[in-house]
Amino acid sequence: MRFKCFATTVMGLEEYAARECEELIGARAKPDVGKIIFEASQEQLIKLNLASRMLHKIFIMLARINVRTLDDIYRCARGIDYSEFIEPDQSFAVKAERHSKNYPFTSLDMAAAVGRAIIESFRESRGKRLRVNLDQPDIEFYCLLRDSEFFMGLNTTGRSLHHRFYRVYHHRAALHPTIAVGMLRIAGWGPSMSLLDPMCGGGTIPIEAGLLGLNVPIGLRRGGLKISSLRFVDKELIQRLSKDLERSIKPESELNILGTDASPKSIEGARRNAEKAGLMDKLEFSVADIFKIGEWLPQPFDHIIFNPPYGIRMGISNIKEFYRRICRCLAQASPTSNLTVIVSKPTLFSRSLAEAGYEVKERIEVMYGRIRATIIFAAR
Repeated sequence: MRFKCFATTVMGLEEYAARECEELIGARAKPDVGKIIFEASQEQLIKLNLASRMLHKIFIMLARINVRTLDDIYRCARGIDYSEFIEPDQSFAVKAERHSKNYPFTSLDMAAAVGRAIIESFRESRGKRLRVNLDQPDIEFYCLLRDSEFFMGLNTTGRSLHHRFYRVYHHRAALHPTIAVGMLRIAGWGPSMSLLDPMCGGGTIPIEAGLLGLNVPIGLRRGGLKISSLRFVDKELIQRLSKDLERSIKPESELNILGTDASPKSIEGARRNAEKAGLMDKLEFSVADIFKIGEWLPQPFDHIIFNPPYGIRMGISNIKEFYRRICRCLAQASPTSNLTVIVSKPTLFSRSLAEAGYEVKERIEVMYGRIRATIIFAAR
Protein backbone atom coordinates (compact mmCIF):
# COMPACT_ATOMS: atom_id res chain seq x y z
CA MET A 1 0.00 0.00 0.00
CA ARG A 2 1.22 3.47 -0.86
CA PHE A 3 0.46 6.61 1.12
CA LYS A 4 0.26 10.23 0.11
CA CYS A 5 2.70 12.00 2.42
CA PHE A 6 4.19 15.34 3.32
CA ALA A 7 7.19 16.18 5.47
CA THR A 8 8.30 19.43 7.05
CA THR A 9 11.74 21.04 6.71
CA VAL A 10 13.45 24.42 6.99
CA MET A 11 11.83 27.07 4.81
CA GLY A 12 14.23 27.74 1.96
CA LEU A 13 15.74 24.25 1.88
CA GLU A 14 12.75 22.44 0.37
CA GLU A 15 14.57 21.67 -2.91
CA TYR A 16 17.41 19.99 -1.05
CA ALA A 17 15.00 18.06 1.17
CA ALA A 18 13.20 16.83 -1.95
CA ARG A 19 16.49 15.65 -3.46
CA GLU A 20 17.37 13.81 -0.26
CA CYS A 21 13.98 12.09 -0.31
CA GLU A 22 14.61 10.83 -3.83
CA GLU A 23 18.14 9.70 -2.94
CA LEU A 24 17.01 7.78 0.13
CA ILE A 25 13.84 6.07 -1.09
CA GLY A 26 13.63 6.75 -4.83
CA ALA A 27 10.40 8.74 -4.50
CA ARG A 28 9.97 11.97 -6.42
CA ALA A 29 9.09 14.76 -4.03
CA LYS A 30 7.55 18.13 -4.83
CA PRO A 31 8.93 21.07 -2.86
CA ASP A 32 6.31 23.21 -1.12
CA VAL A 33 6.49 26.01 1.45
CA GLY A 34 8.36 24.58 4.45
CA LYS A 35 7.66 21.02 3.34
CA ILE A 36 7.83 18.44 0.58
CA ILE A 37 5.00 16.32 -0.84
CA PHE A 38 5.46 12.76 -2.09
CA GLU A 39 4.07 9.22 -2.17
CA ALA A 40 5.65 6.36 -0.24
CA SER A 41 5.16 2.77 0.79
CA GLN A 42 5.31 1.71 4.41
CA GLU A 43 8.90 0.58 3.88
CA GLN A 44 9.87 3.94 2.40
CA LEU A 45 8.20 5.81 5.27
CA ILE A 46 10.18 3.78 7.78
CA LYS A 47 13.47 4.38 5.98
CA LEU A 48 12.88 8.14 5.77
CA ASN A 49 12.25 8.29 9.51
CA LEU A 50 15.38 6.30 10.23
CA ALA A 51 17.78 7.98 7.82
CA SER A 52 16.69 11.50 6.81
CA ARG A 53 18.96 14.40 7.78
CA MET A 54 16.91 17.22 6.28
CA LEU A 55 13.34 16.37 7.25
CA HIS A 56 11.74 17.28 10.57
CA LYS A 57 8.45 15.38 10.77
CA ILE A 58 7.00 12.96 8.24
CA PHE A 59 3.23 12.68 7.89
CA ILE A 60 0.76 10.41 6.15
CA MET A 61 -1.48 12.90 4.39
CA LEU A 62 -5.14 12.54 5.33
CA ALA A 63 -6.45 15.66 3.62
CA ARG A 64 -5.36 18.56 1.44
CA ILE A 65 -8.08 21.03 0.47
CA ASN A 66 -8.78 24.73 0.18
CA VAL A 67 -10.90 26.09 3.03
CA ARG A 68 -12.61 29.36 3.90
CA THR A 69 -14.09 28.74 7.34
CA LEU A 70 -13.57 26.68 10.46
CA ASP A 71 -16.67 24.71 9.46
CA ASP A 72 -14.88 23.72 6.23
CA ILE A 73 -12.03 22.34 8.31
CA TYR A 74 -14.42 20.48 10.61
CA ARG A 75 -16.32 18.92 7.69
CA CYS A 76 -13.09 17.86 6.04
CA ALA A 77 -11.83 16.14 9.21
CA ARG A 78 -15.27 14.67 9.92
CA GLY A 79 -15.33 12.89 6.58
CA ILE A 80 -12.12 10.90 7.15
CA ASP A 81 -12.16 7.25 8.29
CA TYR A 82 -9.60 6.97 11.10
CA SER A 83 -10.11 3.29 11.90
CA GLU A 84 -7.12 2.32 9.73
CA PHE A 85 -4.74 4.36 11.89
CA ILE A 86 -6.03 4.29 15.46
CA GLU A 87 -7.46 1.60 17.71
CA PRO A 88 -10.33 2.15 20.21
CA ASP A 89 -8.05 1.84 23.24
CA GLN A 90 -5.52 4.37 21.94
CA SER A 91 -5.40 8.06 22.80
CA PHE A 92 -4.83 10.92 20.39
CA ALA A 93 -3.99 14.61 20.21
CA VAL A 94 -4.24 17.25 17.50
CA LYS A 95 -1.52 19.82 16.87
CA ALA A 96 -2.49 22.73 14.63
CA GLU A 97 -0.60 25.61 13.04
CA ARG A 98 -2.30 28.54 11.34
CA HIS A 99 0.10 30.53 9.16
CA SER A 100 -2.57 32.97 7.99
CA LYS A 101 -3.87 36.02 9.82
CA ASN A 102 -6.93 36.46 7.64
CA TYR A 103 -9.13 34.07 9.62
CA PRO A 104 -11.27 34.81 12.72
CA PHE A 105 -10.05 31.65 14.47
CA THR A 106 -6.83 30.50 16.08
CA SER A 107 -4.64 27.42 15.86
CA LEU A 108 -6.26 26.22 19.09
CA ASP A 109 -9.71 26.63 17.50
CA MET A 110 -8.54 24.50 14.58
CA ALA A 111 -7.21 21.78 16.90
CA ALA A 112 -10.46 21.70 18.87
CA ALA A 113 -12.63 21.47 15.75
CA VAL A 114 -10.53 18.69 14.25
CA GLY A 115 -10.41 16.83 17.57
CA ARG A 116 -14.19 16.92 17.81
CA ALA A 117 -14.49 15.70 14.22
CA ILE A 118 -12.13 12.77 14.88
CA ILE A 119 -14.09 11.68 17.95
CA GLU A 120 -17.41 11.85 16.11
CA SER A 121 -16.13 10.10 13.00
CA PHE A 122 -14.56 7.25 14.98
CA ARG A 123 -17.64 6.81 17.19
CA GLU A 124 -19.77 6.55 14.07
CA SER A 125 -17.54 3.94 12.40
CA ARG A 126 -16.41 1.89 15.43
CA GLY A 127 -18.95 2.71 18.14
CA LYS A 128 -16.24 3.85 20.56
CA ARG A 129 -15.27 7.26 21.93
CA LEU A 130 -11.56 7.94 21.61
CA ARG A 131 -9.56 9.37 24.50
CA VAL A 132 -7.71 12.67 24.20
CA ASN A 133 -4.23 12.87 25.71
CA LEU A 134 -2.48 16.16 24.99
CA ASP A 135 0.77 15.24 26.77
CA GLN A 136 1.61 11.71 25.61
CA PRO A 137 -0.82 10.62 22.92
CA ASP A 138 -0.53 7.29 21.17
CA ILE A 139 -1.44 8.99 17.90
CA GLU A 140 -0.78 12.60 16.92
CA PHE A 141 -2.67 14.32 14.13
CA TYR A 142 -1.31 17.52 12.63
CA CYS A 143 -3.17 20.33 10.85
CA LEU A 144 -1.59 23.14 8.87
CA LEU A 145 -3.36 26.13 7.36
CA ARG A 146 -1.36 28.39 5.08
CA ASP A 147 -3.33 31.01 3.16
CA SER A 148 -6.42 28.98 2.19
CA GLU A 149 -4.71 25.59 1.85
CA PHE A 150 -5.40 23.10 4.62
CA PHE A 151 -3.26 20.02 5.25
CA MET A 152 -4.05 17.26 7.71
CA GLY A 153 -1.67 14.42 8.48
CA LEU A 154 -0.77 11.59 10.82
CA ASN A 155 2.59 12.12 12.50
CA THR A 156 4.85 9.08 11.88
CA THR A 157 7.94 10.69 13.44
CA GLY A 158 6.97 12.02 16.84
CA ARG A 159 9.47 14.58 18.09
CA SER A 160 11.13 16.45 15.24
CA LEU A 161 14.22 14.79 13.76
CA HIS A 162 16.14 18.06 14.10
CA HIS A 163 16.46 17.25 17.80
CA ARG A 164 19.74 15.38 17.38
CA PHE A 165 20.87 12.56 19.64
CA TYR A 166 24.33 14.03 20.21
CA ARG A 167 23.34 17.41 21.69
CA VAL A 168 24.62 17.16 25.27
CA TYR A 169 26.18 20.64 25.12
CA HIS A 170 23.87 23.43 23.98
CA HIS A 171 25.68 26.48 22.63
CA ARG A 172 23.70 29.70 23.08
CA ALA A 173 23.85 30.39 19.32
CA ALA A 174 23.80 26.77 18.12
CA LEU A 175 23.16 26.29 14.43
CA HIS A 176 20.03 24.38 13.45
CA PRO A 177 21.28 20.88 12.41
CA THR A 178 19.03 20.79 9.34
CA ILE A 179 20.54 24.08 8.16
CA ALA A 180 24.03 22.66 8.75
CA VAL A 181 23.21 19.70 6.50
CA GLY A 182 21.73 22.10 3.95
CA MET A 183 24.96 24.12 3.96
CA LEU A 184 26.99 20.96 3.36
CA ARG A 185 24.75 20.10 0.41
CA ILE A 186 24.85 23.60 -1.04
CA ALA A 187 28.64 23.58 -0.76
CA GLY A 188 28.84 20.25 -2.55
CA TRP A 189 30.98 18.82 0.26
CA GLY A 190 31.71 15.10 0.23
CA PRO A 191 33.54 12.78 2.63
CA SER A 192 36.68 12.76 0.46
CA MET A 193 37.00 16.57 0.83
CA SER A 194 38.62 18.46 3.68
CA LEU A 195 36.46 20.77 5.77
CA LEU A 196 37.15 23.63 8.18
CA ASP A 197 34.64 25.36 10.44
CA PRO A 198 36.63 28.25 11.99
CA MET A 199 33.78 29.41 14.25
CA CYS A 200 32.33 26.03 15.18
CA GLY A 201 30.64 26.83 18.51
CA GLY A 202 29.18 23.55 19.75
CA GLY A 203 30.43 21.70 16.67
CA THR A 204 27.20 21.27 14.71
CA ILE A 205 28.69 21.62 11.20
CA PRO A 206 31.71 19.31 11.79
CA ILE A 207 29.53 16.74 13.57
CA GLU A 208 26.85 16.72 10.87
CA ALA A 209 29.62 16.36 8.27
CA GLY A 210 31.11 13.49 10.25
CA LEU A 211 27.77 11.69 10.54
CA LEU A 212 27.22 12.19 6.82
CA GLY A 213 30.74 11.01 6.01
CA LEU A 214 30.26 7.78 7.97
CA ASN A 215 26.68 7.37 6.69
CA VAL A 216 25.25 7.25 10.23
CA PRO A 217 21.40 7.26 10.13
CA ILE A 218 20.10 10.08 12.34
CA GLY A 219 16.69 8.70 13.30
CA LEU A 220 18.03 5.21 14.00
CA ARG A 221 20.64 6.61 16.39
CA ARG A 222 18.13 8.85 18.15
CA GLY A 223 15.35 6.32 18.58
CA GLY A 224 11.94 7.17 20.01
CA LEU A 225 10.33 7.38 16.58
CA LYS A 226 6.55 7.34 16.58
CA ILE A 227 6.47 5.01 13.58
CA SER A 228 7.86 2.24 15.83
CA SER A 229 4.74 2.35 17.99
CA LEU A 230 2.07 2.72 15.31
CA ARG A 231 0.07 -0.51 15.34
CA PHE A 232 -0.55 -0.66 11.62
CA VAL A 233 3.20 -0.56 10.87
CA ASP A 234 5.10 -3.84 10.40
CA LYS A 235 7.54 -4.09 13.35
CA GLU A 236 9.61 -6.81 11.67
CA LEU A 237 10.07 -4.52 8.69
CA ILE A 238 11.36 -1.78 11.00
CA GLN A 239 13.87 -4.21 12.52
CA ARG A 240 15.06 -5.40 9.11
CA LEU A 241 15.52 -1.88 7.75
CA SER A 242 17.27 -0.83 10.96
CA LYS A 243 19.76 -3.68 10.58
CA ASP A 244 20.32 -2.82 6.92
CA LEU A 245 21.06 0.81 7.80
CA GLU A 246 23.34 -0.25 10.65
CA ARG A 247 25.33 -2.37 8.20
CA SER A 248 25.60 0.58 5.79
CA ILE A 249 27.56 2.69 8.32
CA LYS A 250 31.19 3.19 7.26
CA PRO A 251 33.22 3.37 10.49
CA GLU A 252 36.47 2.86 8.62
CA SER A 253 36.09 6.07 6.57
CA GLU A 254 38.88 8.60 7.01
CA LEU A 255 37.74 12.21 7.34
CA ASN A 256 39.65 15.49 7.35
CA ILE A 257 37.37 17.78 9.37
CA LEU A 258 38.58 20.51 11.71
CA GLY A 259 36.47 22.70 13.98
CA THR A 260 37.98 25.70 15.74
CA ASP A 261 36.66 28.46 17.96
CA ALA A 262 38.14 31.24 20.07
CA SER A 263 36.14 30.05 23.08
CA PRO A 264 37.65 27.18 25.12
CA LYS A 265 34.20 26.52 26.60
CA SER A 266 32.71 26.07 23.13
CA ILE A 267 35.48 23.71 22.04
CA GLU A 268 35.04 21.63 25.19
CA GLY A 269 31.29 21.49 24.43
CA ALA A 270 31.95 20.56 20.80
CA ARG A 271 34.16 17.69 21.93
CA ARG A 272 31.45 16.46 24.28
CA ASN A 273 28.92 16.54 21.44
CA ALA A 274 31.35 14.75 19.11
CA GLU A 275 31.98 12.07 21.73
CA LYS A 276 28.23 11.50 22.11
CA ALA A 277 27.99 11.25 18.30
CA GLY A 278 30.73 8.60 18.28
CA LEU A 279 33.06 10.81 16.25
CA MET A 280 35.89 11.71 18.63
CA ASP A 281 38.43 9.74 16.59
CA LYS A 282 37.14 11.19 13.30
CA LEU A 283 37.02 14.94 14.01
CA GLU A 284 39.54 17.43 15.34
CA PHE A 285 38.69 20.43 17.51
CA SER A 286 41.01 23.13 18.79
CA VAL A 287 40.91 26.59 20.36
CA ALA A 288 41.96 29.10 17.72
CA ASP A 289 41.22 32.68 16.67
CA ILE A 290 39.89 33.08 13.12
CA PHE A 291 41.72 36.42 12.84
CA LYS A 292 45.03 34.62 13.41
CA ILE A 293 44.24 31.80 11.00
CA GLY A 294 47.43 32.37 9.04
CA GLU A 295 49.41 31.34 12.12
CA TRP A 296 47.66 28.04 12.86
CA LEU A 297 46.04 26.71 9.67
CA PRO A 298 47.84 23.42 8.90
CA GLN A 299 47.03 23.47 5.17
CA PRO A 300 44.41 24.91 2.80
CA PHE A 301 41.03 23.18 3.08
CA ASP A 302 38.71 22.28 0.21
CA HIS A 303 35.74 23.83 2.01
CA ILE A 304 35.33 26.40 4.75
CA ILE A 305 31.76 26.26 6.11
CA PHE A 306 30.70 28.29 9.12
CA ASN A 307 28.10 30.34 10.97
CA PRO A 308 29.58 33.69 12.07
CA PRO A 309 27.96 35.75 14.84
CA TYR A 310 25.17 38.00 13.65
CA GLY A 311 26.46 40.89 15.73
CA ILE A 312 23.49 41.53 18.01
CA ARG A 313 24.03 38.72 20.50
CA MET A 314 27.83 38.98 20.49
CA GLY A 315 28.08 42.72 21.05
CA ILE A 316 29.92 43.37 17.77
CA SER A 317 29.74 47.12 17.23
CA ASN A 318 31.05 47.28 13.66
CA ILE A 319 29.67 44.27 11.82
CA LYS A 320 30.85 45.61 8.45
CA GLU A 321 34.50 45.65 9.53
CA PHE A 322 34.02 42.32 11.29
CA TYR A 323 32.90 40.69 8.04
CA ARG A 324 35.71 42.35 6.09
CA ARG A 325 38.33 40.98 8.45
CA ILE A 326 36.86 37.47 8.28
CA CYS A 327 36.85 37.37 4.48
CA ARG A 328 40.31 38.92 4.19
CA CYS A 329 41.84 36.48 6.70
CA LEU A 330 40.28 33.41 5.06
CA ALA A 331 41.27 34.51 1.56
CA GLN A 332 44.89 35.02 2.61
CA ALA A 333 45.25 31.84 4.66
CA SER A 334 43.32 29.40 2.43
CA PRO A 335 42.96 31.05 -1.00
CA THR A 336 41.76 27.91 -2.82
CA SER A 337 38.91 27.11 -0.44
CA ASN A 338 35.25 27.29 -1.35
CA LEU A 339 33.35 29.30 1.26
CA THR A 340 29.84 28.63 2.58
CA VAL A 341 28.37 30.85 5.27
CA ILE A 342 25.00 31.76 6.79
CA VAL A 343 24.42 35.43 7.66
CA SER A 344 21.57 37.82 8.42
CA LYS A 345 23.11 40.63 6.33
CA PRO A 346 23.81 38.96 2.98
CA THR A 347 24.42 42.16 1.00
CA LEU A 348 27.00 43.36 3.50
CA PHE A 349 28.76 39.99 3.63
CA SER A 350 28.68 39.64 -0.16
CA ARG A 351 30.48 42.96 -0.49
CA SER A 352 33.13 41.78 1.94
CA LEU A 353 33.52 38.61 -0.10
CA ALA A 354 33.93 40.59 -3.32
CA GLU A 355 36.58 42.81 -1.71
CA ALA A 356 38.51 39.69 -0.72
CA GLY A 357 38.36 38.29 -4.25
CA TYR A 358 35.49 35.83 -3.88
CA GLU A 359 32.68 35.35 -6.38
CA VAL A 360 29.24 34.54 -4.97
CA LYS A 361 27.90 31.46 -6.76
CA GLU A 362 24.65 30.91 -4.88
CA ARG A 363 22.45 32.64 -2.31
CA ILE A 364 19.57 30.84 -0.59
CA GLU A 365 17.28 32.53 1.91
CA VAL A 366 16.16 30.41 4.87
CA MET A 367 14.20 30.87 8.06
CA TYR A 368 16.62 30.41 10.96
CA GLY A 369 14.15 30.22 13.82
CA ARG A 370 12.41 33.59 13.55
CA ILE A 371 15.37 35.16 11.76
CA ARG A 372 15.47 35.49 8.01
CA ALA A 373 18.99 34.48 7.04
CA THR A 374 20.88 33.72 3.84
CA ILE A 375 23.25 30.90 2.99
CA ILE A 376 25.99 32.13 0.65
CA PHE A 377 28.25 29.86 -1.38
CA ALA A 378 31.33 31.58 -2.84
CA ALA A 379 34.59 30.66 -4.55
CA ARG A 380 37.72 32.53 -5.61
